[in-house]
Amino acid sequence: MKTLFVLATIAFAVLFSCRTTAQEMVKEPSTEKSFPAEIKITYGGQEHALKLTGLTVRKKFIIKVYAVAHYMEGSLPAGMKEALQEVLTDGKAKQLTMDFSRDVSVEQIQGAYRDGFKENATAEELKAIQPVIDKFLAYFTREVKENDQFILRWLPGGVIIPIIAGDEKPPLVDKTFARVLWSIWFGDDSIVDRDKLIKR
Repeated sequence: MKTLFVLATIAFAVLFSCRTTAQEMVKEPSTEKSFPAEIKITYGGQEHALKLTGLTVRKKFIIKVYAVAHYMEGSLPAGMKEALQEVLTDGKAKQLTMDFSRDVSVEQIQGAYRDGFKENATAEELKAIQPVIDKFLAYFTREVKENDQFILRWLPGGVIIPIIAGDEKPPLVDKTFARVLWSIWFGDDSIVDRDKLIKR
């Protein structure tokens, strides 16, 4: 009898765990791509717990390119302006996860990032971070395939870690570069509906 009780308890725990996991996935409605509501990342021996702040879709004209989810440690201020400022400030671990809905060439990826850096940095900033931009762009060496994922992590101290289709690249360390990179999605000239990225 005791054995049956233990087995039943274990079965319930497993079932509850599966249900909890399912409930923690959040779907981007336009692409139907799903993302976990919470993630944990480790860097330099320190673990960071991040929560989903929002998700949206990147479109080029009417073509859906990728669904993107943003994660961050702690909580965001209530006001939109304050929340955006917090996202663009170094100090808390953050992550952007992009799940692609179509194939994209290397030239298109690099070109899109070049444009994003130019539109979100001053001339002085662009000149200062150009060597870091060049290293970053050199990480993109193959065509993106549908359902590939790109992950960008921003750790305290201006540390950017790109993970391209599961391949983690060497960190890039520059606070200005990190802020300008994040501004592609959260700046005044955002390439997406940035409000949706902090909606949660």
